[in-house]
Amino acid sequence: MVPRVLGGVALGCALVVSPAGCGGDEKNDAKTVWAARVCDGVKRNAKRISLPTVDQRDARKSRAAILTFLGDMGGQLQAQAADLDAAGAPPVAGGKATYRATVTNLAKVRLELGHVSADLRRAQVTDMNSLAKALRSYQARMGAFASYQGPVKDLRANTELDEAFRKAPQCQGVGT
Repeated sequence: MVPRVLGGVALGCALVVSPAGCGGDEKNDAKTVWAARVCDGVKRNAKRISLPTVDQRDARKSRAAILTFLGDMGGQLQAQAADLDAAGAPPVAGGKATYRATVTNLAKVRLELGHVSADLRRAQVTDMNSLAKALRSYQARMGAFASYQGPVKDLRANTELDEAFRKAPQCQGVGT
């Protein structure tokens, strides 16, 4: 049970922070420069986060590893939110609405992740059964988080921004 729940969280995490690509061309139009700036921030803050090691003999140690994992993910999401805030709304038609929706989605995921972490921290974990029970109660919340594909994916819902993300070399492989 524990590995299955963590696998869903990891899948969502990988989609949120998958970095790739490099380089840049400052001669691009404003929307492409904006997209490149967002992708640079995503890549700068994306760190490979390993799934926590679940020790079948030590539930408390396993919970601590899971909490560290969730904390690392929360830190990455916070850094992405700060980068989006610094970039501001994109210079395209409908950009403000797309930006607001993206920021709102990111905030919801961060909030939910924080609730799960806080609840798991408070849970009475004495053995693997109690850890599995605690994680099972958060499965719906974690499932919603696992389906989140990140701010770049949300921004790409706007046709002009999708084009800008495709044109910016910094964005190759980010949020796809």
